[in-house]
Amino acid sequence: MGRRGGGGFCGRGVRAREARSRSIRAPPRGRKHALVCSPKWSTVVVYEIAAYVGPPRLPSSLAPNRPRVLDDSRTHSTPTSDTGVLADVGAEIVARTITSRLECQSCVALQHEIWGPSHGDAVPASVLQVVARVGGLVAGAFTPDGELIGFVFGLPALIDGTLAHWSHVLGVRESARNAGVGRMLKEFQRAELARRGIARVYWTYDPLVAKNAHLNLNLLGARVVEYVRDMYGTTASPLHSGLATDRLVVASDTAPVASRPTRSDAERLAQCPVLTVEPRAGDRAATLEDRSATMLLEIPADFQAMAASSPERAARWHAATRINFERALYEGYSVTGLHRDPVTSRAFYVLALAPEVATP
Repeated sequence: MGRRGGGGFCGRGVRAREARSRSIRAPPRGRKHALVCSPKWSTVVVYEIAAYVGPPRLPSSLAPNRPRVLDDSRTHSTPTSDTGVLADVGAEIVARTITSRLECQSCVALQHEIWGPSHGDAVPASVLQVVARVGGLVAGAFTPDGELIGFVFGLPALIDGTLAHWSHVLGVRESARNAGVGRMLKEFQRAELARRGIARVYWTYDPLVAKNAHLNLNLLGARVVEYVRDMYGTTASPLHSGLATDRLVVASDTAPVASRPTRSDAERLAQCPVLTVEPRAGDRAATLEDRSATMLLEIPADFQAMAASSPERAARWHAATRINFERALYEGYSVTGLHRDPVTSRAFYVLALAPEVATP
């Protein structure tokens, strides 16, 4: 990881020491004298925390002369003890929990920086503090000088009668993106939830953003459980481009799992039927009535760039992706990952139908 190899704990463990304190008890009834103090021994447990080696590296804008490298072939690193810190030794990015008012206020400022100053759904500092006290999780990624460059926030959840965690916000400063910081925060979140005994975490993402699909499905191994129309309503954030905030709900177990392979069987997938708004020469057109065992659902390679340059074209992709996803999930297809064509760089969700319902 930080040393080009498997990570490991370098902490010194936990030790306990005894400390003298005073207990205060009320005087006997009817006695008019001051409160009585008597010595009492208690045990104070002192945790000495050290860093865990993780995969991210700072982008050059934050750490000059450091390469922007993230090896997608690595499985995610999961601490197996309650260190409370995940860090990359080379780049010195540290992920840890956030509880102080000042750091919670920094999370609010970062939300406005990422989603725009008019973003009305920013989680306020008071809510971040309260949720952290009652079983939720707020964690941040920090540079060596203590600058917050990303954070993740989630709440306790009860889903289908089972205690779980709902991860509500994940944001990374623009200058630190594409360097593994988001993945680092999700891995820290997963490890911390596992330590607390929470077996499953849920979150949402925009199905049209290919790099987020790659992170969530291929690298974090999440599985799609639902497509939700306009989950958060139309917002003023420039990241949402004035479109309905359709989202995929995904779930992931907190137990260690391997990442999905990032290199697909390109030759086999090239022969699969394609659901797309803009068919190209050589595409095998697909309809859900065909019930093919494997089908590709295309999304734009860079939807946000498309939305900025051609809003009408982006709206067509948005509408078609909604219809195709809803119908595919209804027909029993599952999403097995995101595939990038190695030649054209086109982006496709890979949809698979259970063998007993697929058409030969």
